[in-house]
Amino acid sequence: MSSKRHRDKTRYKNKQRKQQMNCSAEPSEAEQEAAMIEGSRERVKQRLIEMNGSKKHKLVDSENLEKMSDILLDYAQPFLDIIKTEEKIEYEKSIEISMMLWNCAIMKESPGMRRKIMKMLKPAMPDTESKNVVKYMLDRKRRMYPDNKRLILNYELNELPGGGYHLTVGSTLDRTAAKKYTENSQNVT
Repeated sequence: MSSKRHRDKTRYKNKQRKQQMNCSAEPSEAEQEAAMIEGSRERVKQRLIEMNGSKKHKLVDSENLEKMSDILLDYAQPFLDIIKTEEKIEYEKSIEISMMLWNCAIMKESPGMRRKIMKMLKPAMPDTESKNVVKYMLDRKRRMYPDNKRLILNYELNELPGGGYHLTVGSTLDRTAAKKYTENSQNVT
């Protein structure tokens, strides 16, 4: 009789534990956010792989590497400051424009590209005010990040469960940085 009672007690306790585990199985906001960020990173990586097709490029993911998402948000700040709503589409437009201007600023530095870049940007500069904004942003890149030559290839902007946004960016590395990080295989995928 006592062994039956013991089994019943054990079953009851196990049932309670299971119920508690099911209740706490709901991921916390921080866990949801971490999972969303990791998913975003994986999607950006996958798009970069797809963009390169059959080319053999290595993807570097290192905590020691300056995050291009932070740099892009810092660079885009003048556009982000004038957003009047909290809508994702407005943030997305600001990021896209900033990304385009960042890449143009880098390409403009190479010989022979200045004329091509200005021709490419002409539709975006229908008036003097637009031209001034473009010139300001190109100059802003050169002033803020003169040594950063990383082209931004891809990005993903996600709304966080607790509010706000998270930006994930895929970019190139200059030859020196690429050599450094590819020598350390733990950072390369």
